[in-house]
Amino acid sequence: MWSYAESSFFVIASMMMSIVIVAVLNRAWPIPDRKLVNDVTGWQLGILGTTYGVILGFMLLTVWNDFRGAEVNANLEASALLTVSRIGAGLPSPEREKIHALGLKYAETTINEDWPAMQAQQDGRASERVAGEMWKVLAEMKSDGTSSADHLANALRDLSERRNLREQELRNRLPKILWLLLIAGAGATVGSSCLLGNDNKWLHYCQVLALTFVVAVALASIADLARPFEGAVSVTPVAFERALALMR
Repeated sequence: MWSYAESSFFVIASMMMSIVIVAVLNRAWPIPDRKLVNDVTGWQLGILGTTYGVILGFMLLTVWNDFRGAEVNANLEASALLTVSRIGAGLPSPEREKIHALGLKYAETTINEDWPAMQAQQDGRASERVAGEMWKVLAEMKSDGTSSADHLANALRDLSERRNLREQELRNRLPKILWLLLIAGAGATVGSSCLLGNDNKWLHYCQVLALTFVVAVALASIADLARPFEGAVSVTPVAFERALALMR
C-alpha cells in the first residue's frame, strides 16, 4: 500500500513524535517525580508491552501468510493458463489456433491491464473477458462432439477459480477494529514507555526511540503486506511473464 519513501516517513515521524512527547513530559512532569511511580508503571509497561507484542506478531504473521497465499495463487493461475494452452495444442483446427491466441491474449492482458488496475486499487476485469471467450470456444467444441472438450473444461475451470480467488484477495481488507487495536496499542505502549522516569535522560530517549522504531516498522509492514498487489512490497506478474514466454 505504501512506497518505501512513505513507510520511511511514517517511521521517522513516529520517532520524532515520541521524542517530542518525552521532552514535553520532562518539562511538565520532572524526572524525579516520575521515578516515584516507576514501580507501578514499570510492571504495567511490561504486561502491556508483552500483550501488544503478541498481537503485533500475530497480525504480522497473518498478513505475511495472506501475502504468500496471493503469490502462490498467482503462480497457480499462470500454471493453469499453461495447461489450457498445452491442451489447446492438441485440439483440431481451428480451435487449436483460437485457444493459442486467447492464451497469449490472457497473459498479455493480465500483465498489461489487470496488474496496473490492481495496483491502483481497482478490479482487473480484462482477463475475465478473455476467459469468457475461451469458454465460448469450448461451447462450440462440445456442440461438435469433440472428445478433448472435457480436458479443456477442467483446465478452464481451474483457471477461472484461480482468477476469481485473485480478485477476492484484492478486495480483502483488514477490519477497521483490528487497525484500531493496532494503533491504540501502539500509542499505549510507546506512551507508557515515555512516562518512565530515568536520571539518564539520553538513555531514556534511546529506549523510547528503539521501541517506537520497532512498533512503527511493524505497523508499516502490516499495512503494506495486507494489500498484496499494492505498495512497495507486492505480488508481481512474473509468473505470467514466464508463461507468456513459454507459449510464444
